[in-house]
Amino acid sequence: MRGTSGLGLRKKIQEKENEVLEFGQKTKEVESFANSKSLDMKEWVKEKLSLQEALKKSEEREKSLKLFVARLKEEARVAENVIRGLNQKVDTVNGGVNGNWVIARDGKGVKGLNVHWPVVAIDSTFVAAAAVIWFYF
Repeated sequence: MRGTSGLGLRKKIQEKENEVLEFGQKTKEVESFANSKSLDMKEWVKEKLSLQEALKKSEEREKSLKLFVARLKEEARVAENVIRGLNQKVDTVNGGVNGNWVIARDGKGVKGLNVHWPVVAIDSTFVAAAAVIWFYF
């Protein structure tokens, strides 16, 4: 009996050693799998960070473009006001020259007096200079 129980015990020990070897092999496989996934995760993290940086730059560019468009709109509004003011001055000059204060327009602009701004500026400068000379002398 003693020999039989010794063989059974050795067989159980051998089975347990085989199980330990199998678990060791499975552990290595799991570690290898985990390492490969770890490398994948590192790549995914790098890619995510890169995409986040690109998104941040894109958002900054969007803000910059929105500010630029807002400035352009403001400049356009100011230019429209200047043009409107100049048109009113031309209309006033035409009304005064025509005498009837009726403003006539055709497709190209105001009918009647064609105001040449450099001439008007020179004429007004000459009148102002003459007034200063007459006042002081």
